[in-house]
Formats: sequence, structure tokens, C-alpha cells
Amino acid sequence: MTRDKSHMEAVEKWAEFVRISPRSEWKHSVDMLINAVYEKADEFYKRLEKTEKGREILKRLNEDKINSQIAKLRELKAKKGQTSLF
Repeated sequence: MTRDKSHMEAVEKWAEFVRISPRSEWKHSVDMLINAVYEKADEFYKRLEKTEKGREILKRLNEDKINSQIAKLRELKAKKGQTSLF
């Protein structure tokens, strides 16, 4: 994905605002953005659940997520020299 110059300028302007301003001035805006992202994701998942194909996709995503978490757990255990997952 290619971003234009005005997008990058807006990102840099926001980063500067966050850097120089007290947290209380920008926290509410960030909270609203994060909440909106989670709400949209939740709406999307609910729409997926309404169809057979959507349920299959969600099942596959959950399986991938679980497998990824198990792989991370194994990696952490290996770094600590542990052989058992639990």
C-alpha cells in the first residue's frame, strides 16, 4: 500500500503533538480510536458468524491463533531450557 505525502505529514504532525503535549490532551482521542477499531472488528466477526463460510473462516483463524500461541509458548520454554509445555 502506498501512502501519499499528506498522510505522512499528518502522521508526523500527530506524533509531534503527542510528543510535546501532556497525555491528558491526547489520551481521549486515542481511546476513542482504539475503541472504534475494536467495535468495527466485533461487528465484522458477528457478520462472519452469520454464514457457513464465515464460520469456517473464523474457525480457521482461531486454530491458527491457537497454533501460533502454542509455538510462542514452546519458544519461550525452549529459551528457559524447559522441555514440557506445561
